[in-house]
Amino acid sequence: MEKAKITELNSKASNDVSSISLSEWCQTHHNEEDLRSLFMNMDRTLKYIHEHDYCIATFYPTEIFILNGRDDCIQFRQLVELSNNSDIRREMIKEDIFNSSFIQIGIYSNTLNYLKPDYLRENFDSFIQFIPNDDVAYYRGVVQRGASVYYCEYALEKRKRELDDLESQVGEVSEEERKLVNTPPSDAEMTNKKVNDLIYRQISGLRDSAFVNLLIIPLVMVSILIIYIITTLIVNFIG
Repeated sequence: MEKAKITELNSKASNDVSSISLSEWCQTHHNEEDLRSLFMNMDRTLKYIHEHDYCIATFYPTEIFILNGRDDCIQFRQLVELSNNSDIRREMIKEDIFNSSFIQIGIYSNTLNYLKPDYLRENFDSFIQFIPNDDVAYYRGVVQRGASVYYCEYALEKRKRELDDLESQVGEVSEEERKLVNTPPSDAEMTNKKVNDLIYRQISGLRDSAFVNLLIIPLVMVSILIIYIITTLIVNFIG
């Protein structure tokens, strides 16, 4: 499949942003909750990139970065435009979703350095022991059945079904629990979109100057507030 010219993202969003590759991140100890949170945000970011008509050119852990130590700041370093042909476009997206699951399973099982896609497809059951029980169905669907479903969407839909089942059994669920899955889009998705608008400003239409301005605005607001407080104190003192 022929791919378009690679778009190389800036290595850092600004001089004040630190970054660590997924490969380096995996060298430290992380529990299952940390991994699931990271993988959720990886697929939110993947969905964002696809919605902006791009896909991932290089799906290596050395080319995926976590910025500022936050697992909701994921930067895929190399992108290519999605094809205008609808069939090819679907295949490109499907390939990205498979590659994302491939990396995630490789990290769970600590086999990423030598794991092969065909081997994973043919021997998926051997990896079940390493995958969280609640997510086995998802990864099987992607790896063995070619499902094109983002992990973040699967997790949200699964949570909705669990709440529906709970409600049918006990008669009600808390408003807070229901709000977490029934508010479109979720707070996590909105936060992730804002973050991705900044990280992927080269494809989102946000100019570098706009990014800098967004960083400066909070500092300006704090400065204005401080000046206001000082001025008020001086006026009250003089008065």
